Amino acid sequence: MNLAITTTSIKVALLIIGSAISLGRNQAIAQASPKQEIPSRISHQARDLFTAQLLFAPQRLSPFNLAQRQLNREKFCQNYPLNSQCSGITPIESEPASIPISVPQVDINNQNNRGTKTGWAIVPEVSTLGLGGSIVRKITPNFNARVGVNAFNLGIDITETDFDYEGDLNLFNVSTLIDFHPFKSSGLRLTGGLIIGNNNIEGTADVSERVADELGEVELDGETIDIRELEIDDLTTIDADIELYEGAAPYLGIGGGNAVGSGKGLGFWWNLGVVFSGSPNAEVSSNISEDIPAELRQDVEAAADRALEDEEADLEDELDFIRIYPVLSLGLSYQF
Repeated sequence: MNLAITTTSIKVALLIIGSAISLGRNQAIAQASPKQEIPSRISHQARDLFTAQLLFAPQRLSPFNLAQRQLNREKFCQNYPLNSQCSGITPIESEPASIPISVPQVDINNQNNRGTKTGWAIVPEVSTLGLGGSIVRKITPNFNARVGVNAFNLGIDITETDFDYEGDLNLFNVSTLIDFHPFKSSGLRLTGGLIIGNNNIEGTADVSERVADELGEVELDGETIDIRELEIDDLTTIDADIELYEGAAPYLGIGGGNAVGSGKGLGFWWNLGVVFSGSPNAEVSSNISEDIPAELRQDVEAAADRALEDEEADLEDELDFIRIYPVLSLGLSYQF
């Protein structure tokens, strides 16, 4: 009996001591932090000391309550598909959320222009200066420089004077020009520069009949000979060398098509202008056949000279229109 009372007294004494220690601790905390509120989960009643759950883990669920919670296995297995509890359960497939991605707009034409266009272009063309082409280089957005070469040979007949010439037209020109484009949105251009050329006509005419008519009958070894009755091929011929223009001459013109325009690849090209080449210069010389007897050669040469007396002036007058030489060209341009 006394042993039982003693044991009970010891338990009561321990509980009172524990309550006093807990109360002292809480008062110390309250004094150290007077502005902090004491959490509502801390009890100051002595009877609550008998409940260990309130004293040590007041907000935790008891094992009994954990066991009573319903587990959503499908959602659980969706998050943890390799768990041993998820065998035989197919996780719910959810569609991934679509996230809008902004794609910057890229100007393909401008990219190509910056990446592939060099400001250099070639222009093959057909021109009154000859067949050939030019190389064009952009200097500024409004100015281009170009260098071209044109050459051509053509058989022609000259019938403007008293004699009919069969000859060849020889063209060779090197152009050094500057193109000015006043409007960026248009291919119209104004062009100026120099044309360095070597252009001429070489022709031959048969003047045998003219010379024979002028000589008529002549005395040879005491006999009278009619020159017109002599069967001599090419009794007298004349050679004409007509220099259209040689050297550098100024050029002015207009045209269409900017070969090195922004984004320009393949394009059409034309030019219309003039070269101020000056008046042509003609030189004429006679050739006497070797079949003419030596006694008559002097007379034939004199007759040929009289026939050609005004021929150079006549040729220069007839071809004087070339002093302002027209230039027309058509072609295709391509920028690299």
